[in-house]
Amino acid sequence: MRLLHRVIRDATDPSVVLRRVTEQALHVVAAADGAAVELLEHDTLTYVCTAGALGHALGLKLRTEGTMSGLAIDLAATLCCDDAETDDRVDREACRSVGARSLVCVPLRHPHDAQALGVLKVTSAQPAAFTADDVTTLARLAGFVAVAISAAADTARVAAEVETFNSLPSSTFVANVLDPAIVASADARRRVERVLDEGTLDVVCQPLVNLEDGTLVGAEALARFPQVDETGPLPPDRWFADAHAAGLGVRLELVAVRKAVHLLDHLPPDAYLTINVGPDVIAAPELAQILAGADPTRVVLELTEHFPVEDYERLRGALCEIRRRGTRLAIDDTGAGFASLAHILKLSPDIIKLDRDLARGIDDDPIRRSLAAALVAFAHRIGAQVVAEGLETEAELSTVRELGIALGQGYLLGRPGPPAALMASV
Repeated sequence: MRLLHRVIRDATDPSVVLRRVTEQALHVVAAADGAAVELLEHDTLTYVCTAGALGHALGLKLRTEGTMSGLAIDLAATLCCDDAETDDRVDREACRSVGARSLVCVPLRHPHDAQALGVLKVTSAQPAAFTADDVTTLARLAGFVAVAISAAADTARVAAEVETFNSLPSSTFVANVLDPAIVASADARRRVERVLDEGTLDVVCQPLVNLEDGTLVGAEALARFPQVDETGPLPPDRWFADAHAAGLGVRLELVAVRKAVHLLDHLPPDAYLTINVGPDVIAAPELAQILAGADPTRVVLELTEHFPVEDYERLRGALCEIRRRGTRLAIDDTGAGFASLAHILKLSPDIIKLDRDLARGIDDDPIRRSLAAALVAFAHRIGAQVVAEGLETEAELSTVRELGIALGQGYLLGRPGPPAALMASV
């Protein structure tokens, strides 16, 4: 119930609407470098939400008297100042303090009783930054902005009353009206939190095999989760996606990494372990702490297609120290999409894992063979090993060997299971 109330509060938070108003004001008026919503209380205007160059001015309070914002409210008209240094309608010192040389002030009125709500203001550090079209556009939007702000405040007030009912059906009703996905998101978060609290995430491993002689060279650690209901277990990708959507993704991944590292004690001393991680986990200081107790030369961090990389420079920096200690990097799902190829080009991995969809039916598909051959040739040029994933038939195995791929993984070579089962499968 508390979680549902929290997501309702988040969904009805008026500050979210205010933030969107200021952000969009910067987009709709290209010359603007700052935007603010000033709300009126008695004879004082307060910057309750700011964006861009006015970001630092959050909380600033101004008297309505002697300001262009106050004059716009009094005249019920959108006003434009071309130069705050020469325009007597503005508070010159206030404009200097926020770095505004030119500005547009749009009065906002309550849609029901026309009472003044405040002002939407856009600013620029340059004089004469705004055109007549800019002023007209903002003036036309004033009614919509006022309705949006007023509606958000009313919705938040009524939603808050629902909390006093202390009723799950009432809260669920409100949440589903706001957004049908909210309840599902709350359920997913609750499910992930339960796994984290109860420690019910398990880790199994699948063998990585030398395709020439069938010997075990390593294993991939794979997370397994408890069954949710009678419909059966959810796939691990869904669990991690739900966790990241709830802001718990890094925490859940680190739990999986911690459990995976313990598998090393049950593998042959010359076998390595690959562990799936996202870029945020690689950059997390907790990862180094977890790996500190393991032989770094037996650990391979596996970055997959499913994790977008927003900042490769930051990721390379985090990987540099980890790889310096001997831990290797693998790129998973290569061939499944553009992201994995970008990972390879920008991160220079030690191991490239060909996606299972590329290996499936490769013996009977010349296009798959050509793509795999190209990736193998590229890997050889950069000094990376290649692993073919998803091998399920002898024909697929024979074909990837002919292409020069020395390592493989798949149901044909061994299914995921505990280390004891892995040892018996090869």
